[in-house]
Amino acid sequence: MNNYKIETIARDKLARVNKVTINGKEFMTPIFMPVATRGSIKSLPLNYLNNSPIILGNTYHLFLRPGLDVINKFNGLHAFMNWDNLILTDSGGFQGWSIPNKLHDDGIQFKNIYDGSSFKMTPKLSMEIQSTLNSDIAMILDNLINVDSSYEDQKRSIDVTFRWATEAREIHNNKTQSLFGIVQGGLNKDLREISAKQMLSLEFNGYAIGGLAIGETSEQRIEIVKHTVPFLPGDKLRYVMGLGDIKGMIELIELGIDMFDCVWPARLARHGKIITKGQFFNLKNSKYSADSKPLDQNCTCFTCKNYSRSYLRHLLINESTSSWFYLTLHNIVQTENILKEIQESILNSNFEKYKESLEL
Repeated sequence: MNNYKIETIARDKLARVNKVTINGKEFMTPIFMPVATRGSIKSLPLNYLNNSPIILGNTYHLFLRPGLDVINKFNGLHAFMNWDNLILTDSGGFQGWSIPNKLHDDGIQFKNIYDGSSFKMTPKLSMEIQSTLNSDIAMILDNLINVDSSYEDQKRSIDVTFRWATEAREIHNNKTQSLFGIVQGGLNKDLREISAKQMLSLEFNGYAIGGLAIGETSEQRIEIVKHTVPFLPGDKLRYVMGLGDIKGMIELIELGIDMFDCVWPARLARHGKIITKGQFFNLKNSKYSADSKPLDQNCTCFTCKNYSRSYLRHLLINESTSSWFYLTLHNIVQTENILKEIQESILNSNFEKYKESLEL
């Protein structure tokens, strides 16, 4: 498609910075994408994320509520959410792992979590939903299973994923929407290679490495990504799904990964965990009860510019929902800013030095 362009403008060993243009909107990688599952982020109005180039929406949940009839009246998710920047939608494959279901050859049989009715998410339906959502990047429906599943089950998973990917590729006809393939295979290097080559044969706009960040160790994840990346084309985006902690992202940026998404920063915030340049600290700790400093003295977010740790802790321990807003905003902005600093470090060929400065 002519609406998608990627240019690698800097490398530091395997880490890289890409300038990406999709539908006239430009962003740089490596990039973290905040997750707006149902078209929103819990407790955080989207207008506070206007500097986020791209966010993620969930196909499964948006299909159930508000439903395609409603979204169609707005000609897609952008107008429905009043969001001018880019949107990536997942396919429903993750819910095939996280929500009770029954796998069929042609799709995933779900029970509607709201009314108990049954429906089948097929590659065709997933493409139809994402086309109606009119996201800028759509994902194929994949068959995600436990990372430690048997070799036979993982082999079946990549076969199913390839069959569904082939169907999705044939069906997909939204000319303004990029389509990404997903590599599966668990912790089996030979299956990851097979799956990667299968996806490449279908010539997608970008490629995700799926089936990670679901219980494997960081060492296992690094080993699988290190093995898989060489089979992915250098002129396409590489995306590890469901990963959003700083240490984990840096480990994979070092291997050539470009894109990440996760609910992690927002979920941490609701539990009082504050992301810093290091790891995070627990704001509920009593030592912050009279601390006049901002959450992070170097952070430029609205929260850090205006409020002390003491005040924010007061809101948090008194169960004020406003604390979720302030802390979620900080954690997402902090995560995005660290990724921007990583971009700068790669551009200046000092990624290794920057990584060491974070004391992870």
